[in-house]
Amino acid sequence: MRLLPLLLPLILMAGCAQTATDSRDAAARTEKYDLQRRLNIRMELASAYYAEGQYATALQEIDKLIAISPVEANAHGLRGLSLMQLGDDAQAEISLRTALKLEPDSPDLNNNMGWFLCQRVSTAKAMPYFLRAISSTTYSSPAKALLNAGLCSKRGGDIAAAESFLLRALKVEPGLIHAHANLAKIYYERADYKNARSHILLAIETEQIAADNLLMAIRIERKLGDRVAEHSLAAKFRRLYPDSPQTTTYFSGETDE
Repeated sequence: MRLLPLLLPLILMAGCAQTATDSRDAAARTEKYDLQRRLNIRMELASAYYAEGQYATALQEIDKLIAISPVEANAHGLRGLSLMQLGDDAQAEISLRTALKLEPDSPDLNNNMGWFLCQRVSTAKAMPYFLRAISSTTYSSPAKALLNAGLCSKRGGDIAAAESFLLRALKVEPGLIHAHANLAKIYYERADYKNARSHILLAIETEQIAADNLLMAIRIERKLGDRVAEHSLAAKFRRLYPDSPQTTTYFSGETDE
């Protein structure tokens, strides 16, 4: 019992030291949380600007984010896409490759790299990136990479591969309009008008119908000889796109293309 007076100060000192450590840890956690919150806000802003087509403003937000934390792979990826839209392909490629160095297995980043290469370099160099994205078991939106692989294959002239990728994309996401529209084009060029019709009708079942898709539907019905369907779609086209150059050309009877 005589030891208690000696041990008590030691216990109190240890308690004070533990309290100080806990306070530092709590402060560090708070600082880390605040930093991540700031990064998330910047990323959300940049993504929103990019989605609205404000690529220069998106780039400004991304650069602010990267200045705070240079190791954010998704920020470098979005920076690359923004630069691509702004026409700075050299810097776009640097940013996209930087993103992949930081997260080489990211399916989104591989998909982005593939799309850049397909559009700006070559379809052959793009395909390995799409395949890497598609093969990822963690990819939350594989239909995106399958669609891009299909579009890129079509661009490169490999129609069989394009058809395969697009059909696979529809198995994952049956309502993918771009997949239906491009399959319709493939079947139309193959003179398989019934299959073309089945896909184009699904592509135009939307509130905002693309002019090219609606015009493709009209052409398909003309090839199938269904004048009632053709005239119905033609009236819709004229109503939705009265000032389109295609309206004057098509309805003057100059061409069905």
